[in-house]
Amino acid sequence: MFSLTKYSDMEIIKLAKDLSKHKRLSNMICLNGSSHPELGVRISGLLGIPIIDCVVENFSNTEIRVEIRENVRNKDVFLIQTGSFSNYDARSVNDNLMETMIMIDACKRSAVKSITLIMPCYPYARQDKKDEARAPISAKLVANMLTMAGIDRLIVMDLHASQIQGFFDIPVDNIYSIILLKQYLDKTMFKGLSLEELREKYILVAPDAGATKRTLKFSEKMNLNMVIMHKERNYKKKNTVNKTVLISDGDGIVGKTAIICDDMCDTAGTMVKAVETLVENGAKNVICAITHGIFSGPALERINNCPHILKVIVSNSLPQRRNMKMCDKIEMFDISPLMTKIIYCIATGESISALFK
Repeated sequence: MFSLTKYSDMEIIKLAKDLSKHKRLSNMICLNGSSHPELGVRISGLLGIPIIDCVVENFSNTEIRVEIRENVRNKDVFLIQTGSFSNYDARSVNDNLMETMIMIDACKRSAVKSITLIMPCYPYARQDKKDEARAPISAKLVANMLTMAGIDRLIVMDLHASQIQGFFDIPVDNIYSIILLKQYLDKTMFKGLSLEELREKYILVAPDAGATKRTLKFSEKMNLNMVIMHKERNYKKKNTVNKTVLISDGDGIVGKTAIICDDMCDTAGTMVKAVETLVENGAKNVICAITHGIFSGPALERINNCPHILKVIVSNSLPQRRNMKMCDKIEMFDISPLMTKIIYCIATGESISALFK
């Protein structure tokens, strides 16, 4: 068996399209959910496998109707559905989650061979523990629902809490965006700079304790120094951060462009507070690197009104076209080539971990 790591993105795509090399690829189909149809089309196109004709619509009472209009018996189904809300067609997280369950059930009742759910942004990921006396663990409930619905494998990206993988008794692949982000930065901001010049100009920032481990990985890959911050929330007010403070030596940020690394940005309250604190401590300006750009509520307004944010780099794990039109600071990198490689590995038995060495 050959090693997948020696092939480029384009070579992988050519291999995937050559169905004669691996017969199992010819048994694969894509099923596209309503949450991010653009991502599904890109993945399907890169792999050269079809998107099955499937009707997803709402009855007048808002119940969801699903009908698969092609034969899928004994097929390996890859259901592509991201787990967040849509800020352009009023679809909620719960709408997309319920649609996912119904689509899975439709597949099971159509006698498919296997169901792999590609859900880059996992819903309810921030509710991963019992932090109050009578609070639920919603991320575990979602895991139970997906498992009971009948999926065989789950692919997510940059889980907010890695222990969510342990909520499942099926394989869960938590894919990291670090390589994609590094490739994007190397082609844009970092292009032509030596390692010494990079360290003089840039520094990585973990905006809170939860982002520390992830930022450390970025620091190792990019050979950049980092600082850690801590946020103090006002739990009497929703989506409110009282202040953000540096809890490590901040002298290294003076005169540099700080790069905040985080897995998600929702209302941008934490991010803007962190930016203000960094500038107060001597940072020249700030770039935000986010995997899941949710941008709900006042997020885009806050970003537009913060003069110290040069740009916000996000993945297309969630739809970003509308956000990019409303905020010219947002730039996007594409996760579909990486998702294509993951599907190829699953189909052919290649090692997924080899993609990250």
